Amino acid sequence: MNWTIALVDDEKIQQDLIKKLLAEYEAMHSLQLNISTFESAEAFLFHFEEDKSVELLILDIEMGKMNGMELAHYLRNQRHDLKILFVTGYSEYSLDGYKVDAVDYLLKPIDREKLFQVLDRIKALRPKKNEFLIVETTDGSIRINQRELISLEALGHETNIQTVEEPIEIKQGLGTIQAELPKEIFVKTHRSYLINIEHVKKISKTEVYLTNGVTVPISRRLYKKVNESFIRYFKGSE
Repeated sequence: MNWTIALVDDEKIQQDLIKKLLAEYEAMHSLQLNISTFESAEAFLFHFEEDKSVELLILDIEMGKMNGMELAHYLRNQRHDLKILFVTGYSEYSLDGYKVDAVDYLLKPIDREKLFQVLDRIKALRPKKNEFLIVETTDGSIRINQRELISLEALGHETNIQTVEEPIEIKQGLGTIQAELPKEIFVKTHRSYLINIEHVKKISKTEVYLTNGVTVPISRRLYKKVNESFIRYFKGSE
């Protein structure tokens, strides 16, 4: 099971400690943790603009221009529902954590057992993935087999889905749909595009060629990740 985690802390020592504990938890539970680290709230937001696959945000509070609590409020105001775990040396912010629906609030130095208990609780709440996606259209809810999804394009607060049979325009935003899909198969190529690796024919430096004859753009920053996912998936399928 994959789990995408972002760690935002401006102290390198604390980052290293938390990463070490996460690696231990990963080994204990046979998980694959995809961990990205950031030294400021601004750096995380820049990344998050193009990749909203983060499921858990481990967040320090006292940082630079934008502190962790301000970042959490911003994310909630934008209706992002990723899980937030505060880790900080300051107990006075604990009540504010409830206002942004934080899953917990741990004081530094981080206690191993308390962190693992929180991770257990979050893991138990993760939605179970299945082979179908339920989406809302202007005509009501429909069920789509995930294997028939080819690509998804963000259109404001709506999403255009290309399937094997036909295009479908749905009322949910791309980030909401992305959270429902397995991350080892559905990969962001651009801030506005999500593609199904199973339907990729070819990848160039600027475009992804899909099995339905459509090409979608690939950003320079995401090229390496997309190409690695493509190679890993098809080599693993041989």
